[in-house]
Amino acid sequence: FILRQIATVSEHTTSIVLHHIDQSFREECAKQMNPHIIFRPIFTQEGTLKIQMIRAYSYEVEKIISKYGKPDLIHLHVALPLGPLAVFLSKRYNIPLIISEHWSVYQAQNRKLLSWKQKWHLRQIYRQAKHLTTVSDDLHEAIMETVPAARKVPYTPISNAIDTSIFHIGEATERGSAVKRILHVSTLDNKAKNILGILRTVKSLHQKRSDFELDIIHDLRNESVEQYIQENGLQEFVHLLGRKSEAKVAQAIRNCDFMLQFSNYENQPCVLLESFCCGKPVVATTAGGIPEIANQSNARMLAPRDEEMLLKEMDYMLDHFQEYDAALISQDGMQRYGIKVIGEKFMDLYRQIAH
Repeated sequence: FILRQIATVSEHTTSIVLHHIDQSFREECAKQMNPHIIFRPIFTQEGTLKIQMIRAYSYEVEKIISKYGKPDLIHLHVALPLGPLAVFLSKRYNIPLIISEHWSVYQAQNRKLLSWKQKWHLRQIYRQAKHLTTVSDDLHEAIMETVPAARKVPYTPISNAIDTSIFHIGEATERGSAVKRILHVSTLDNKAKNILGILRTVKSLHQKRSDFELDIIHDLRNESVEQYIQENGLQEFVHLLGRKSEAKVAQAIRNCDFMLQFSNYENQPCVLLESFCCGKPVVATTAGGIPEIANQSNARMLAPRDEEMLLKEMDYMLDHFQEYDAALISQDGMQRYGIKVIGEKFMDLYRQIAH
């Protein structure tokens, strides 16, 4: 999602992306490759110390400036761990620093994970920043609670970007049965996404009605989730589908009747934006920035961890999903989250900062 935000400005300006390389990121870079995004990878070995990493980045920046000239601004995505380097470069070369923060560690239930040293670094980073963007006002509030220095930084909310050439309203493929389809897409991180809560609720719902199936697309495996499905005999109506390409995720959304999220905490889940662009309603919690993107026209909302209410909302949606206006949901999603829209917002900010 960070690369997608970067790619939104490629029609207007050139971005030099300095990043640490690994296989998954290399694949994502390849998807976004175009003449206006220059990728400069940092290669390190297992066991590389943080100070060695910073030196490697510093060396690469020197080469970038030598070849392309001094950048108009530095855009740091996620304040740590590379914020101290961005601050150093900003001061050394007198280049304005913008921060786009995406990290959920600022949320109330997570901020205790920050060490005193990390908090000290965050204070220094935000004191140097000329502007801050986040994908939700909720995340901005959490950042200001965690790092009071951020309260003095000018702020603009800019959403995640969705590739609407892939995620759009369209025809579902032939399903072969009249069974209603619910879709959940996540990493299977139970702490954040409450997957076991979903499975417990789906088990209870299946005891009441058997006209639905739950498909789960997921990046990672979770043995406790797999074990729960097996031990409780859910495999006939709960399907773990593994990782899918963006095109296949989009088709799965078009094939489902509604999307399901039961997160304990969130910033702004891209999968819900993708669901809206495809014209599909969602059942989701009020965690994080979700209430800023969901409303009565596209969602049923409930509090995190409330499995009793989740049961009621899923039961309701199975009988009423047809009443949602798919064309209206899709149109609204594309107008708010499309690549062109988000790119124009970033360019307005860039012009303001680098005038």
